[in-house]
Amino acid sequence: MIRPMAIPRVILELQDESSRETALRCLSRFLIEIREENPRMYNDAGHMLYYSFGTMSILLQEILAFLRKMVEGSLKYRSIKRIANVLTLIQANRLFSIAANSATREKLIDSQVPIFLLPVIKFKGPLEDFDNICAVALSVIGIMCQAREPKIIKWAVDNQISEACWSCTDTGNELTRVIGMHILEAILRNEYGGETSDLSNLVLSCSPKITILAKSQDYSPRLVFHVLRCYMLLCVHDRGFSAVLSYLLDPMLDGTFIESAEKFPIIGRLLDELLMTIGGNVQQLQTHAF
Repeated sequence: MIRPMAIPRVILELQDESSRETALRCLSRFLIEIREENPRMYNDAGHMLYYSFGTMSILLQEILAFLRKMVEGSLKYRSIKRIANVLTLIQANRLFSIAANSATREKLIDSQVPIFLLPVIKFKGPLEDFDNICAVALSVIGIMCQAREPKIIKWAVDNQISEACWSCTDTGNELTRVIGMHILEAILRNEYGGETSDLSNLVLSCSPKITILAKSQDYSPRLVFHVLRCYMLLCVHDRGFSAVLSYLLDPMLDGTFIESAEKFPIIGRLLDELLMTIGGNVQQLQTHAF
């Protein structure tokens, strides 16, 4: 592992294309190793990455180079590892700004750098490791949204982040799906996100997932939990409640998930709460047009 005193030197090595790949790998490994055991050093490293001259531009260049290979169909395992290291560095920048400086976080949104991650999130890569890249790219946006600041949520809604999350939950691995659901929850918990999102479409997007979960013998309880939470958040809004009541599928009502409810009490509580919410408002809903 590189020494903390050597971080500025390794960051400078990003400027040289011949040493950039090695520098990316070293910095990424260093950040991963200290993320849990030394959060302060981790944040300090993110600070240096963000404010060092040209570093953010270099990371953006790396993303663009990766997108070009995606379009050309020339992705290799080495490219996957390299972009993973780049995203680890970008995560450090986001974590620093969320933990310590909201103004920095807004600058990152204003720069529109996260927009360049959307093609990575939506792309269906031919390599198995690409799901992990999608998860890391999603987590960068998730870290920004988890603070639920109005400007961040507005940016997410206006740039159709929820649609990208739904896309991932259809085809990604379990980690990708869970991160996508976390982002959707953050958007729905915000007043702007709840009022401006296409709530009916969100409910309809849940339907295939519920069908798959109901038919699968090894479905993910975590995903069931997050889908239920999204349903409950949708019910807070009149349009969302109407959509849930209109499109809620039988597996949520006929005891399909009773085993999960017994094994995981929190799922049982959410399911009971959802059924009580829609059951107690049916007559009230009938007085309104959908």
